[in-house]
Amino acid sequence: MDIDEIHRVLARPYACNETQQGRSLVIIRDPVKRFVSAFLDKLVKNLRPVVWRSVVMHPSITLSLPELAKGSCNGELEIERLTFLDFSRAVALIPDLHLDEHLQSQTWFLAGRRHDYILNFDSPDWQHQLANLVGCNVVVVRPHGTQQYACPDNTFPGADKMTIGALRKNFHLTGRLPSANDFLSQEVIDIIRSRYKCDYSIIADIY
Repeated sequence: MDIDEIHRVLARPYACNETQQGRSLVIIRDPVKRFVSAFLDKLVKNLRPVVWRSVVMHPSITLSLPELAKGSCNGELEIERLTFLDFSRAVALIPDLHLDEHLQSQTWFLAGRRHDYILNFDSPDWQHQLANLVGCNVVVVRPHGTQQYACPDNTFPGADKMTIGALRKNFHLTGRLPSANDFLSQEVIDIIRSRYKCDYSIIADIY
């Protein structure tokens, strides 16, 4: 089974071996890797207005990015002008309630909900665990998300300071994206870890 089918399979009755009524399953991920993946997949490769508007239209943008906010037209910050570092700073000040689900804390959607299974995407055994739940083999037939477009590490050093406009232009011309590691300056890592510190706590509790 292709990993892309998993969402559909788990939504059907009899999806899991143990029950005829299904089970609630959630897959968690390292917050830093998840954040970079959402940025590349939802803003650079496939621009989704609902994702970026949840950030650039929030009032806190004037605090996190005052210079860019002052220079924006009609009070709306142009997404193309933001760098990954800018974007990280902006998201850091926005409550989960006002963010798109791809940027919300994982603890936000775990809170108050009962889940029968929680798998760690970064665990080498997660596909085997998932296969046991859905009742058949799980095979990743292509890299997940934007991984298939990634250049080798250090191809774009300092990618965290490239604008989204420049990243999108490069992707359209070459079909390639910087690797996730090229975005992870120490400043960015500190921002993301602080923003999603509750996620690290719950991952530690689970594993």
